[in-house]
Parts: sequence; structure tokens; C-alpha cells
Amino acid sequence: MVRQLNLPLPLLRWTALAGIILGTAYTVSPTSVWLAVSIAALLMWTGRGLTPRERQFFWGLVGLALAVRVLAITVFYLQADQDAPLFASLIPDGQSFKLRSLWIRSEVLGIPLHPDNAARAFMGYGETGYHYLFAALQIALGPMPYGIHLWNTAFFVTGAVILYRTARSAFGGVPALVGLAVILFLPSLFIWSISALKEPLFFFLTAVCLASGCAACRTKAWHQRAVAIAICAGAVSMAASLRQAGLIILGGGLLAGLTLRFATLRTRQFVACTVLFTLAGAYAVSNPAIRERVMDRVKLSASFHYGYVNTPGNTYKLLDSRFYAYQPQQATTLVTDMTPPEVARFVFRAATSFVSTPLPWNATSTAAVAYIPQQMFWYVLVGLALIGGYVGFWRDRLFTCILLGVIVAGAGAVALNTGNVGTLIRFRDMVVPLVVWLSSLGGCTVIEHLALAEGSPQRLENMAPKGQ
Repeated sequence: MVRQLNLPLPLLRWTALAGIILGTAYTVSPTSVWLAVSIAALLMWTGRGLTPRERQFFWGLVGLALAVRVLAITVFYLQADQDAPLFASLIPDGQSFKLRSLWIRSEVLGIPLHPDNAARAFMGYGETGYHYLFAALQIALGPMPYGIHLWNTAFFVTGAVILYRTARSAFGGVPALVGLAVILFLPSLFIWSISALKEPLFFFLTAVCLASGCAACRTKAWHQRAVAIAICAGAVSMAASLRQAGLIILGGGLLAGLTLRFATLRTRQFVACTVLFTLAGAYAVSNPAIRERVMDRVKLSASFHYGYVNTPGNTYKLLDSRFYAYQPQQATTLVTDMTPPEVARFVFRAATSFVSTPLPWNATSTAAVAYIPQQMFWYVLVGLALIGGYVGFWRDRLFTCILLGVIVAGAGAVALNTGNVGTLIRFRDMVVPLVVWLSSLGGCTVIEHLALAEGSPQRLENMAPKGQ
């Protein structure tokens, strides 16, 4: 056989050994093999066009992030009680996602289920496209209640890499690498990325939406633009199936960003759009039907907030104090009778609490105290993002405007509809990665200016453009 193949015997031995290892690994965990191949291909593709030093940093960051996550998932799996009636989950809500996706798989394959489980698999409450996606993956690869954690890791890291490439072309290599490092290792984002929740998939779809939206505006070839638009529309529609607010956050945010970019391209366009928006706003305020519809929507958000305030855990209040002096049934009725000044105060408090909550001095539990360092870092990120937004507006207006549009849409959808600190942190982390890219640009700009300020006059003179 060796002579017929004309191959050296050591090569055949190593090939056979590799085949045995690969076959064993695929038998134990098909998900791990497919994800390893996919991640390797992604890293090779993403590394193209980078300088050798930049590629070294990029592969090092992503490799370390993947290794730490796989290690954490492995430890979590090994310490889980395999004989327990329910699957272990890092976060309680993840258990529901695992069970419902498995129940849907069983229904499709004709595996008998308890009538209660069969009914709960397709019940309307909590239904999301996330269940059906992982049910499809488990139909193809077999049951993987713990493999979901690996898939979510792949979704999160892939989304970070996609945004890194987009930010690199817009803001430069150093801000992009800094932003990538923060996103990959920020504690709360790390926890979501290895959980069984839908946050990693939503982040991946957000990255695809932003990258394809930018590509559709930049490319001049009509067929490439059509493909980019189709990918962007698919990402938005799938995000809408994951979350009720997905269409508003991605679709509305993208539209707002593109509108801002169009309005600021030229002075004439800016003046015309300013006049148009002013007239439209004045008409909306003077029209009773539109005004009442907006008020009713804000009041509905206020009722959601009041419901969250009455849930277990650490909560915060945004309404006037009189609403909290009544029983929940009475207060819900009172919310529908909010006056315009009360509505305005509710919206203002919601906007400020999105950034400030949880306040460090209000920490009462161990988890809240442990979160204080990240909350302080979040304040720094917001401050640097203001600088980065200004710098990015002149460096790459398209990407900056799209980031701002999605950030504002996401913040509005989250801030008005919650009153639980844990829920706020979880939902706020949908837009934190987008803020990070502006923060990294702002931080690099600050460091650059400080370095120039400390340089010698001769050095500054040599760095100045000719003719100045």
C-alpha cells in the first residue's frame, strides 16, 4: 500500500493518527470540531491585510479569549451534576432556552414528550427565534445542552472580529485593537458570551448589520451592494425574531444613523434637514392624534418600569414618588393618567439612569460590590466615547453615525422599559460593545494629544504638516 501511494511511512502514520483523533473528537463533540474549523478559517481570513505585528497582536488576543472561554465552559461542565433532573446553567434563564430547544427538536423528530413539555415548547410566552435555531442545530448535530455555550462563544467572538475589521478600516489599527481587547475581556460581556442566553447571537447579528450596512454604502458595484443590503436585512429580521425590540434597535438605529450621515454631508443638506425635522416636530406636537399616541407609548413603558420595580432583586425608581405610594393595581391605573411634566421627568430620569445605574454607593449585596469596578470603568468609557464620537465624526462619518444611531436606539429601548438593576445591566450590554469602539478612539486620541503636549517644541514643529 505504501508503495502504491508512493508516500513515506511516517506521513501515513501521522495521517492515520490525525484521523483517529479527529474521529474520536467528532464522536464525543461534533460541535467542538465544527467550531474549531470555523474559528480557524475566520482567523485566517481576518488576518489578511494586517501588518505582521498587528496580526500577532490580533491572533494573540482572539486566541487568548477563546482559550479562556473554552476553559471556563469545560470547568462548568465538569462540575455540573450530570445526574440532576435539569441541566446546569450559568444564568437561570439559560435553563429554559436549553429545555425548549430540546423539546422542539423532539417534536420535530417524533420523539415522545410529556404533554406539558410539548405544550411549553411552543407556548407564546418567551418565544424567540433563538429556540428554533438551536433546535435546528441539535437536529443536525445531536443533543448538545452544553454545546450551546460553545456556539454562543463562537457567535460572540465572531461578532467582535467582524466589528474589529470594520472599526480598523474606519478608525485605524490601534483603536480597533484596543476596542477588541476591551470587548473580549470586559467581565459582564465575558459572562454573557459563555452563557446559554441569546445575547451573544444578538451581538453577532448587530455586528453583521453594522458591517454590511457600511459595506452597502461604501461599495460602488451594484451586485456587491445588493448582497450587502440582503445580508443587512436578514440580520435585522433575525434580530427582530430574537427580541421584540430588535427591529427598533437595529433597523431603527441603522436608519437613524444613515439619516444623520446624509444630513451632515454638506451644509445645504444640514440646513434643509434641520428645517424639515423642525417642521415635522412642530407638526407632531400640534397634532393631538400623534401627541396622544406618543404619550400612550411612554405611559406603557412607565407601566413596564413599575412592574420591574415590584420584582425581586435590586430595583430603582424613575417615576414621581406619588406613584410608589399606592398598591400595584392602583399605581398601574395612575400611570395611565400621567401629566406631560411627569412624562418628561420620567424620560429624563430614564436617560440618566441608563448611564449612572447602579450607583456605586448604593451597592448592598456582594454581587453589587463586585460590579463596582466595572461600573467605574463604564463611566470612563462613556466619557471617552463623547470624545471618540467627535473625532470619529470627522475621521469616518459613516461608521460613527451608524454606531451613534444604534446606540441611541438601543438605549431608548432599554432605559424606558426596565426598573431592575440586573435587567438593566444585561440589556445595556447590548450597546456597550458599540460604545467601546468610540471609547477606544477617544482614549487613543487623548493619549496621542498628551504625548504631543509632553514632546519638545522641535519635535512638535517637525510633526506639523508642511506649509503651516
